[in-house]
Amino acid sequence: MCRLFAYAAPVETTVGEMIGVSNAEAFQQMTTIHNDGWGSAWLAAGPGETVPEVESVRVSTPGQHDPMLNSALLSVPSYARLVHLRLATDAHKRTKTNTHPFVADGIAFAHNGSITPVEGFDELLPEPWQQGIEGSTDSERYFAFVRRMIAESDGTVADGLIRAVRELRAKFPTASLNAVLLTEDELLVVHANSTAMVTDESFRACGIDPTLLPADHAHDYYKLAMLQLADGTTVFSSTGIDLAGWTRIPDDTITRIDLNTLELSQRKLFGGRESASRNERAALNDRTIFELARR
Repeated sequence: MCRLFAYAAPVETTVGEMIGVSNAEAFQQMTTIHNDGWGSAWLAAGPGETVPEVESVRVSTPGQHDPMLNSALLSVPSYARLVHLRLATDAHKRTKTNTHPFVADGIAFAHNGSITPVEGFDELLPEPWQQGIEGSTDSERYFAFVRRMIAESDGTVADGLIRAVRELRAKFPTASLNAVLLTEDELLVVHANSTAMVTDESFRACGIDPTLLPADHAHDYYKLAMLQLADGTTVFSSTGIDLAGWTRIPDDTITRIDLNTLELSQRKLFGGRESASRNERAALNDRTIFELARR
C-alpha cells in the first residue's frame, strides 16, 4: 500500500516542472500517511560520461519534511524518474532494506500493493534467487521473481515482466501487482489491480483514520493515471494528487516507454494479446488500445 509516480521526458526535467509545484508538494505531503520511508530512481550521467545509468536513493524515515525528497521532486532534473512513498503492510518493518525502489541488474523496481502470504514466494524462487534478498517484503520477492522471469526470457525485460505478472496473478488472485520498472532504455508501468480491494479496515490496520485520507483513496486507491504532454513527456501517478485532465490507464495492462524514442506502447496482460503503440501525443485507453491493435 504505497504511492507511485514516474515519468519519461525528452529533456531533463523535474516533477514540479511537469505537474506544477503545488501538485509535487501535494505528492510529498502524502508521506503524512505513507510514512514508512520513500525512495527514488532516475537516470543520470556522471562527470565526463555521455550515457546515463540508473541511480537511486532509499530513505526509511517519513518524507514530509525531508529536504532530499523535496529536492528529488523539485530540484534534480532527469530524463526519467520514479518515486515511491511507502506504507508498510503486515509485519514488514520500516527499514532501508524494505524501502523501494529495489535495484539490481540495472533495473529499478517499485511496487504498489500487497502480495500475501509472503511465504507463497518460496516455491517461485529457487535458492539462487533467494540469496540476493535483503529484506522481508513481498515486494522485494516480486522483484526477484521478475528478474528470474527476465533471465528465462533471454533477458527481455518486458516479456519477463509480463510472464511474472501472469504467474503471480494465478497464484495470488486478489493481489495488486502495480509496479514501475526503470532501466537505461525503458520505463515500464504495470497496472494490474482489478481483483484487489482496499477498505477502510485496510487503513485502520495500519493505524490510519480513513476520514483523513487524501483524494481518491477510498475506492480508487490502486488506480493509476497518465498524462502526455505536447513535447512527448509521459507522466504516471497513483491517486492522491490533482489528476484533472489525466487519463486513467486501462485495467490489467503494461505500458512501455522507449526512452530513446519516447514511443508509448501498451499491452493487455490477461485474456488476450491485444497491443497498441503510438508516437502521437494522445493517451491510449480501453477503447483505443483495441482500435490500434486492429490496424
